[in-house]
Amino acid sequence: MEQNSEIGPAEADDFPAIRSLCNGFLDWCRSRYGENAWFVDRYYTPEQWAALLDSLPKIHSAPDGEILVARLNGKVVGCVMMQRIDERTCEMKRMFISPEGRGLGLGRRLAEALVRVATERGYAAMRLDTGRNHDEALSLYRSLGFQEIAPYYKAPPELRNHLIFMEAPLAG
Repeated sequence: MEQNSEIGPAEADDFPAIRSLCNGFLDWCRSRYGENAWFVDRYYTPEQWAALLDSLPKIHSAPDGEILVARLNGKVVGCVMMQRIDERTCEMKRMFISPEGRGLGLGRRLAEALVRVATERGYAAMRLDTGRNHDEALSLYRSLGFQEIAPYYKAPPELRNHLIFMEAPLAG
C-alpha cells in the first residue's frame, strides 16, 4: 500500500496525538539511555513534564513559535516545535517520529519545514539541545548545518555531560 505523507501546522484536534508522541519520546529516551535513564527524569521531573504538556499550545504559538506535525495516511506520526529565545534566535524543540513513521524521511522534512517557518518569521539563527545518545537526530542536525556550541542556558551540572547544544544560521 502506498503511504501518503504530509507536513503541516498542528491543528487543535492534533494535541492528543502530540501529547502521545511527547510521552513516546520520553519512553524512547529512557530506553536509549539504559543505566543512565535517571538523566531523563532529572531533566524532566513528572510534575514539570505534565505542566509542559499542558502548556505546549501556548508556549509554541505563532507568531513567535510553531508546532508542525507529520501525517502518514492522515495519522499524526511526528512533531517538531519552535519557540522564541530572543528577537533573532529561536529554538527547535521536541522533534520525535513514532516507530511507524521512521525511515521515511519525515524527521528531515519536519526540520526543514521548521527552518523555513523560522526564516520566514525573521529569525537569524536556530538553536537546539539534544541528548548525547541521540545519534540519528545528531546526524540529521549536522546535515542541516547545525554545529555544536556552548550551552545557551544554565543546565544542572550533572546533566551537562549528557547534552549537546547546537546552532545553525538561517538564510534570510
